[in-house]
Amino acid sequence: MKVLALADLHQSAAKWLQLVETVRAVKPDVVAVAGDLLPKENGILAQAGFVPYVRECAEMIGDAGAELVVIPGNDDNQLLVSELEALDTDGLWHYVADRAVEVGGYEFCGCPWIRDFPFTYKYWVAPSSSKELSVNPIQLGPPVIINEHNEIEEIGNLENYLNSKRPVTESLQATADMVKDLCSSIWLIHEPPSQLSLDLCATGEAVGSPVVYRFIEEKQPLLSIHGHIHEAPRYNGGRWHAVIGSTICLQAGQLDDVLCYVTFDIRGRRFENLTHSVYGRVEG
Repeated sequence: MKVLALADLHQSAAKWLQLVETVRAVKPDVVAVAGDLLPKENGILAQAGFVPYVRECAEMIGDAGAELVVIPGNDDNQLLVSELEALDTDGLWHYVADRAVEVGGYEFCGCPWIRDFPFTYKYWVAPSSSKELSVNPIQLGPPVIINEHNEIEEIGNLENYLNSKRPVTESLQATADMVKDLCSSIWLIHEPPSQLSLDLCATGEAVGSPVVYRFIEEKQPLLSIHGHIHEAPRYNGGRWHAVIGSTICLQAGQLDDVLCYVTFDIRGRRFENLTHSVYGRVEG
């Protein structure tokens, strides 16, 4: 099975068209997108206008012979989750947020939840665990949520708001409980794990999740695919893959104008031809 893995298509609508063209050229069996699906060229409140375009691109990817597996990310308007799920119902992709779904003989699982970060939109933010509430010391504006009228609404007390959410550890465990064979599962987790430099920001901060690292270390899935920190490979010396135990972790990143993705062939639990579209192939 040939897989094309990436994340963070939300930079522009052009990224989706680049993905369609890439699928037609590369001919993968599965395309896995680990979050941040909806373009935000006109702001997050305007994302509903892009759903028909994304649907059209999903149709073209299917017509090219690929199964599309997705989760949302922290920059996707939560009011559109029902529309993202509708694309699943209509057979245009597999929506695996907090789910485990068999595709091509492998169980694909997803987690869109992240710990707190400086940006203001907080719907997809949750405590790391019941004992670990991380509120970022830097906030670039008042914390907000999008209300049912698709309007920005300020969160009065961020700590109380986050404490009302299910912790990331519980979300990951609930999905793991659905999996028949964790060692052969493939996870789309929007936030990268800590300690691997797949989380390195342009500022020099490493903002990955210790909880995600510990989860992978304990469960040892076959593969994890991440996103969130677009610039990580640019600033960490071109590193886009790592291992935790026997699990391979991928973070393709995204450049401003060039679509970044990873391709590989997978047979059983063996990987071949692991290649980044910009940074090249892993030898050996």
